[in-house]
Amino acid sequence: MKLGKFNILLIAIIFMFGTVACSAKQTTESNPQSAEQANTINETTANADELTPEPGAKLLVWDGKDGLPFLTEIAKQFTEQYNIPVEVQEQGAPEQMTKMKTDGPAGLASDLLVLPHDNLSEAVAGGFVLPNDFFEEETKAEFQETAVNAVTKDGILYGYPRNMETYALFYNKELVKESDLNSWDDIIRFSKTYNDVGAKKYGFMMQLNNFYFAYPFFSGYDGYVFGDNNTNPEDIGLNNAGAVEAMKYFQAMREILPMEAADATGDVKTALFQEGKLAINLDGVWNIGNFSKLPFEVGMVPLPKFPNGKVPNTFAGVKAYYVSAYSKYPNAAKLFARYVTTKEALLKNFEVTGFIPARKGLENEAAIKDNAMVSGAIQQFEHSIAMPSIFEMQQVWAPMANALELIWKGEDPQKTLDNAVKSIKEGIATLHQ
Repeated sequence: MKLGKFNILLIAIIFMFGTVACSAKQTTESNPQSAEQANTINETTANADELTPEPGAKLLVWDGKDGLPFLTEIAKQFTEQYNIPVEVQEQGAPEQMTKMKTDGPAGLASDLLVLPHDNLSEAVAGGFVLPNDFFEEETKAEFQETAVNAVTKDGILYGYPRNMETYALFYNKELVKESDLNSWDDIIRFSKTYNDVGAKKYGFMMQLNNFYFAYPFFSGYDGYVFGDNNTNPEDIGLNNAGAVEAMKYFQAMREILPMEAADATGDVKTALFQEGKLAINLDGVWNIGNFSKLPFEVGMVPLPKFPNGKVPNTFAGVKAYYVSAYSKYPNAAKLFARYVTTKEALLKNFEVTGFIPARKGLENEAAIKDNAMVSGAIQQFEHSIAMPSIFEMQQVWAPMANALELIWKGEDPQKTLDNAVKSIKEGIATLHQ
């Protein structure tokens, strides 16, 4: 069964924002603000002073490498305003989930996490996160419904939405024309003429063993993860006839990317692109800010059609802040989560990192409206589906990563995918024992 599209809901994230006024609540004397500070923070945090931080509060925040530049800066501002020290540490989402299981009970975990929405089911089941209760009303009013729903589990709002994200094709305009990106066959033809492996010059590169980025090959050939719009884990479509055909095409692309799947890492790919040695880079919209600062002009276009004429879907997700259930200072943590998701904060985050805000009311901001790469992201959102968020999705990533590596090496796609689906089903079965 085919997966449903995000359709109009996701594209609305960028240019169909509504204008929602936030009612200011009375502030207390415990956290006085100057008029200048109040203007900077805007009325969206006017009620924040009614949430009194715990005495002696100090916070630890975990986020991935790409989010650190903004968080480090905004943490200093938060400390200046509320006199609450904030430490920011690099921890990717998978590492955060792993560490919560051990560091949480030991009192060593962070006070705030930054997670993609597909981790929420596991986080709730593990008792890792607290509901977004104090700012629930404001969050629901000020953020896109799609984002709010993504960070809600069983009717309870947990997250403080930060950004929506997907991926598409970044390209170096000095090396390749947009007309060479009309189809995957066009990309292959261009790469054959551009490649110089000895000089580490490549026409195209992607993370080959990461199912998140490889999913468009499946969706482009009618493969799918779970049935019933990703809600039925008993129906897995990752080894159907279309998925096998997709992996045959994927496998054939080794001709233009002659390297081991494990060697095509995000760091290697990014470095080559920044050095002007990689012409076409399949990567996430979170790199828009970074790639906007390069000495050459970068474009961004949606993923093109496959030889069967079908335009693939990408995964799309919502990243959000979550307050740890193990935090000794939950009030202070909630205050920080609110602070870093104000209009001003998220706009600054976009300017620093390229994260496309999930908040309403930013569509006319020059930094967003005038960025051509964001326009490419908008087009890709039209061909994106929400990454499966059911608990069983966590059993998909490792078997599919292993399958992609084997297929890239030349193993039989049908046999390899059959084994991967078997492993996924076995993993799911253990969840329900």
